[in-house]
Amino acid sequence: MFSVVIPLYNKELSIENTINSVLEQTYQDFEIIVVDDGSTDQSAQLIERIQDPRIRIIHQDNQGVSAARNRGIKEAKQEWIAFLDGDDLWENGHLEEICKMMSMFPDEKVFVTSFEYSDKRKTFKHPRNTPIFKIENYFKEAIQESLIWTSIAVISRECFSKVGYFNNNLNRGEDLDLWARLAKYYAIIKSQRVTAIYNLEDSKSLTKTKSHYHKSILSIISLRDKSGYERSYFKRMLINRLKLDLKTLDIVGFLKIVIRHNVELLR
Repeated sequence: MFSVVIPLYNKELSIENTINSVLEQTYQDFEIIVVDDGSTDQSAQLIERIQDPRIRIIHQDNQGVSAARNRGIKEAKQEWIAFLDGDDLWENGHLEEICKMMSMFPDEKVFVTSFEYSDKRKTFKHPRNTPIFKIENYFKEAIQESLIWTSIAVISRECFSKVGYFNNNLNRGEDLDLWARLAKYYAIIKSQRVTAIYNLEDSKSLTKTKSHYHKSILSIISLRDKSGYERSYFKRMLINRLKLDLKTLDIVGFLKIVIRHNVELLR
């Protein structure tokens, strides 16, 4: 039922735990597709030692996290694509919770649970009246709350034919770009149950490495063609980055955003 796509780049210290968190799921109908994105350590060799016929390893030259995830999606044999990064972990009831959500909303195509950070930091959550719900306005709620993260998302493969794949040109915010495209066409079903752990400790993570401006979602945002909450969502993203650039004295990054968006940031 599920194809679990795991992009891999130099994760020899964490990948076995990540794979085991899938193998230990209470729901067992899945395949695991590991896309080795040109690792130079022993990551791939460690996976090859795991004796489970549901695991496939695909090797490719280093192309970045978006290309690795896209390769996994295209190689998937199942209808539902579940994502998990090579240093993150699922609780053993993650896929079972997704199945429960699917039974409640059988016509929907995008499902996400909830996560916690490995350092237990507090995060903003909107108050909810039910443990599983439909997000009514993604852009309005995502201004404050991190509603979606890659390792809690399960998406029908047909969605990618409609909205496209992860942007291969990005290595920072490539997930936010995809969620925004999905939110325009599909309802998003969310569970408040925490079923995954976002590992903040691995500095070599594909999705957590430092990004240049031209490789970031910031470089493709256009405020001119957006309105309402969608515009507010992306404007807040840009302003938050400007504040960070000032704090870290990244004057070049600051000027690139100001020059690109100028008066649109003041509206």
